[in-house]
Amino acid sequence: MNPPVARIYKNAESSPGLKKWERVQRYLGFHYLNSLVNCLLGAFVFALMKPVLPEGLLMKGFIFGLVLIALKIVPRFLEMWIQSTYPNKLLVIELVIGSIISVVIGVVYAYLI
Repeated sequence: MNPPVARIYKNAESSPGLKKWERVQRYLGFHYLNSLVNCLLGAFVFALMKPVLPEGLLMKGFIFGLVLIALKIVPRFLEMWIQSTYPNKLLVIELVIGSIISVVIGVVYAYLI
């Protein structure tokens, strides 16, 4: 949905670090299942942490977003960088987008829970 990022990914399709999915339905199914489990676990952890987070919707969401970045996004980025041949440009894109999304998710949890 982001044309510049889509072009970068398109250029990296031949990279040996990218998995080839033969069936798009299976790929999307795994993505959906992963997202569902991720959201449910995140909501559970947020509910446990909510009493110790600061007051205010945005601050509560921002701080929880930083927790997600520290515990999920950065370790994943480092492991992929250390152990794979995944292209560095794509890793940086994943780090930036994952960080932004983590903060948005934190704010959504703060609003909903």
